[in-house]
Amino acid sequence: MSGSCAVPLCLPNNCRWDEQTGEYSKAGGERQSLYVVEKALERLRSIKGPVCVVSIAGPCRKGKSYILSKAFDQGEVFPLGHFLDPETMGIWMWVVPEKLKDASGQEFTVVLLDSEGIDAVTSDGSDDHCIFTLTILLASVLIYNSAGVPTRTDLDGLDFILKLSQRIQLHSSDSTASALQQNEDANHFHKTFPFFIWLLRDVVLALPKDCHNIKEYFLTRVFNSSADSKGEVASKVAESILNFFPGFEAFKLPPPSSDPEVVLNLNREEVQGDVNKSFVRGVEEFKGMLRSKLTPKRSFRDGEYVTGEALAALVNIYVEALNTPGTVPSVQSAWETFVHTKCSEAKAIAMQIYQSAMSSQLDGTLPRESDEIRQVQQAAIEECMVRFQTETAGVSALSSEKYLDELTEHMENGLKHWLEENNRLTRQECHKLLRDLKEQHLDPILRQLSGKDGASVTFAQIIGGYSAIEQGFKTHSRGAKDVCAQMFYEFHPEMQKEMEKHMAHLQQLKDFDETLALEREEKARQEQERRRIEEENARLEEERRTKEKEMELLRIKQEEDRRRLEEQFKADMEAQREQMSNMMTANMDELRKDREAIIQQNQTLKETMEQMHQSMEQRNAQMIELQKQIIALANRPPPPPPKGGCVIL
Repeated sequence: MSGSCAVPLCLPNNCRWDEQTGEYSKAGGERQSLYVVEKALERLRSIKGPVCVVSIAGPCRKGKSYILSKAFDQGEVFPLGHFLDPETMGIWMWVVPEKLKDASGQEFTVVLLDSEGIDAVTSDGSDDHCIFTLTILLASVLIYNSAGVPTRTDLDGLDFILKLSQRIQLHSSDSTASALQQNEDANHFHKTFPFFIWLLRDVVLALPKDCHNIKEYFLTRVFNSSADSKGEVASKVAESILNFFPGFEAFKLPPPSSDPEVVLNLNREEVQGDVNKSFVRGVEEFKGMLRSKLTPKRSFRDGEYVTGEALAALVNIYVEALNTPGTVPSVQSAWETFVHTKCSEAKAIAMQIYQSAMSSQLDGTLPRESDEIRQVQQAAIEECMVRFQTETAGVSALSSEKYLDELTEHMENGLKHWLEENNRLTRQECHKLLRDLKEQHLDPILRQLSGKDGASVTFAQIIGGYSAIEQGFKTHSRGAKDVCAQMFYEFHPEMQKEMEKHMAHLQQLKDFDETLALEREEKARQEQERRRIEEENARLEEERRTKEKEMELLRIKQEEDRRRLEEQFKADMEAQREQMSNMMTANMDELRKDREAIIQQNQTLKETMEQMHQSMEQRNAQMIELQKQIIALANRPPPPPPKGGCVIL
């Protein structure tokens, strides 16, 4: 049932909704709070990419549900009431199946929110304000739907708009915001508040001759501060609408019909011929105007947009705040909470992918060459980075950088663990192999040397035994090459002690050649040093490759951020110029000057770009330092041979 109809996003505590049947009922009892419906959150979380939230609010019984679905050709998805009691309680949600694109080509999903009437007779006024506040917090575009043409006196009844500065906190703070902070926040509400469209229904009166459209009528008659010097509340409400919201538009629709039966059945095919043609044309014009205002919902932080998953998280956070006495929803805090949760989850998912990728390729295969482990590491990093980038879509590079660094550190530590384990198993296996080879190739010769047939032993036989150990070790040893070379070199002192037991017999051998023995030892030492340097160089190269991948991901994110920031900045400037023009028309010179000052002081784009530049500069410095270490390692002179030496090797 719920798949083809809207579902409640949040409901009053005394209302119930049956997911199976789609039936909604009032449970009785006092209305005290709101609760979020999980089914709606599931739908939001399933949306990939940014969302544009179109909300409708206003007095009850004025056709809000009808016009909201009609504006997007969605049929009768919202419950329509035909009785005096309002049908919609709480906020109901419908996701438009077809995706749209904005002027820059950014694809987004439209989410429609139909809220209960502000003056619903069965609800408590304070809860109405909670619903309206939540609607403002969630919307990209707000349609305020009312009947007839309002007068300036009617603005007195919209004082809940004026009180938004007390009900919403833009920036985070440790305590209740002061009056100064409330005023500062109110001056910047336009950065996150929705575009405000006032839709007038059932308008039959003609506009004054000096007003070209209904918007001009609002600005010059309804909002104009010189129209009524005594209407202080009306003036503040008008100022709030133009100050809090980034843009303002007005539109009027004539009555659909004078026949009540037609009005009650507007969605039915059989009455379409009786619907006023002017109403049909007006709806089509309204659709066009509304579509031109649709853009992805912006977050608190410039350059970041709200996804379906983010919207679901924000709903939970805002409703919890609205249900808590003495708590004011904070836009900054809510967004930062989501970003932290989302980036932490993305990091955890990427870490799990890394663990699985490494374990599936390496478990039970050690010891093996270190380069093979690094190849597995690079493949795992590639998979993790792609997943992290996908999971943090919409979150800027500056916000996600900390979590990416932590992910990279985790993977570097993971590689270190695997290499250490590989080294341990390499040492263990090499030790046993050398013992077995010595026992097989050298011990019989040494026993013969110290026995009754010792005179028949030649030094060439002993060297041959050593050569057999060396060849057998090269053939059968496996694992980290530098550790293998180290183990073979460190095997020499052990053999030195063995040889010292037989020194008297060795010196009696006619072909005894100490120089040859020392050359063998030096050869092993040089091989050990060569492998050590190769391993150190490989480690630095691995670190460089990992940082390059991290930088590449950040570059991609930063490029997306830069594009979005520039688009938002351009759109903001156009919107602010339009809004300042509205303020001037409405004779709100002081408000216009304040807005102009805020725009001139706005350095967000420049500051954000500078932060991104500094971040990349720091990473470039790290890359340069790594490159210096690699060059220094390549140019390092070989260490001098150790004093003394092993007699036999």
